[in-house]
Amino acid sequence: MGKRQALAEYHRGSILAAAERLFSEKGTERTTMDDIAREAEYSKATLYVYFQSKEEIVGAILLNGLAMLKKRVHQAIQDGGDWYGAYDAVCRSIAGFYEENPTAYEAVMGGGHTGAEGSKCDQDIRRMANEFCTELANFLEQGMTAGTICTTMSPMETVMLFWASVSGMIHMADRNADTLSDQVGRSREEFLEDGFHMILRAITQCE
Repeated sequence: MGKRQALAEYHRGSILAAAERLFSEKGTERTTMDDIAREAEYSKATLYVYFQSKEEIVGAILLNGLAMLKKRVHQAIQDGGDWYGAYDAVCRSIAGFYEENPTAYEAVMGGGHTGAEGSKCDQDIRRMANEFCTELANFLEQGMTAGTICTTMSPMETVMLFWASVSGMIHMADRNADTLSDQVGRSREEFLEDGFHMILRAITQCE
């Protein structure tokens, strides 16, 4: 990487970090390009050198989030040991990613605004999302082949339902931690672990 490219990547990273902080504090809809420029300590003109719109910034956060999450899940599958160990590691990696990168996680789960249809960013996001879902589907297919998973659904449909379940549980745990503690007697981490195991039982119990 040349010096000019490295400097451009540094500025892009600074802008994205500022945007993530604001999106987390104010929400994506309420955050303006002026807000991001002030938070990043750049002029608005400089901001537009690197990103043409807020949608483009959200798209970049989404792409980075997908890349980070894909790397984490891949590592979890590789290091998890047997299939059950890998499943636990995958679930923990997703929950940990949310804790450390809530804005990127929300972009990934919500799909985000990727900017112009057919743009390079849009194409990169679609490619990364397909690669990520395919890796999870291949992992589930390994469980099906070994007889660990018992379902008539396709691996990709199982991935979609897994994501829907995991996303709902993580949001519930994040937004209702006090209720879980007072009324259920479980911590956020214990609640998520229970939920991940419930999903596991649902896809591994054969009739």
